[in-house]
Amino acid sequence: MKTFKTLAVIAAACLGSAAAWGAGGLPVGTVITAQVNGASTTLLGLDHLFEDEAGSNVTALAAADLEFLTGDANVGIDFFTDGRVQIWNNSGAASLGGNYSFTFSFAGLGQPLASFVPLDLSEVNGGNVSLLLVDDHTVSLTLTNLNFSDAYGSFTTQLNVTAVPEPASLVLMGAGLGLLALRRTKRVAA
Repeated sequence: MKTFKTLAVIAAACLGSAAAWGAGGLPVGTVITAQVNGASTTLLGLDHLFEDEAGSNVTALAAADLEFLTGDANVGIDFFTDGRVQIWNNSGAASLGGNYSFTFSFAGLGQPLASFVPLDLSEVNGGNVSLLLVDDHTVSLTLTNLNFSDAYGSFTTQLNVTAVPEPASLVLMGAGLGLLALRRTKRVAA
């Protein structure tokens, strides 16, 4: 019976500390290197003021700004610190014809990427959106012949970073386990 109670208390402590573990987002300043259709000069970054110049496919995440624009200005990509990625149809028409294949690599993440999933595709009325987690710091996004509900429609995806325990949670869990061990030792001695 004692073993069962001890295991129950340990499980409760673990569950309590797990609640404090949160999926991290993308910190401001994360360096993003992007490619589109295999040619990096056709993707223009905020750090280069969307100019077509060497290195314009590399930019740092800015909390309130669009990070990338394609060279034809038809697609805008905005990364948010909570992991959301918003893709904008900037073509001026409800139809975004053709194929845009993007790859984004992230430098400076504290933990690896865990997933890349659709969040809100309600404004996409046709075509294909393909999302792929390539490795622990790279994702791929492919847009094929998209139709939006309006000329400047958008959709949202979600990047999830592996959950990281908060240091205080680990200390609290360790203290709880230490007290359990101390209590058990006192009972055995008595």
